[in-house]
Amino acid sequence: MNILYFVIVFILIAVSFLFFSFLIYRLPKSHQQKCIEGEVVYVFIDTTTSLRHFFETVILRNKVVTLANNSMRFYVSENDYKKLWKISPHKLTITGNTYKLRLITTPLLFGGYGLSAVENMTEIDKKPIIVK
Repeated sequence: MNILYFVIVFILIAVSFLFFSFLIYRLPKSHQQKCIEGEVVYVFIDTTTSLRHFFETVILRNKVVTLANNSMRFYVSENDYKKLWKISPHKLTITGNTYKLRLITTPLLFGGYGLSAVENMTEIDKKPIIVK
């Protein structure tokens, strides 16, 4: 009987976490979308630990894109993320090219930005920024 209560409490905690995470990280401040442009920073090892990072990457399977201006981090779908890694960043270093992105995103009520979409991706003549 004690195990049943433990399981029920665990399920309630998990559901509450998902509900509040979805509410905090998806509730828009306004319905106006914002365009943000920046150069892609290729991060090989991401050491970020936060509830938002866990919710977005582990539960929703989204990926992190970092832009060079102010080291801004955005969460994008896996399909948009794969577009950035068609060519290895090390090969881009040899060719001397990198990518500039235009993201469409929505500001969130509790700060930050919601799930972003890659609107435009242009190749520019500049060495890529690679962070290990």
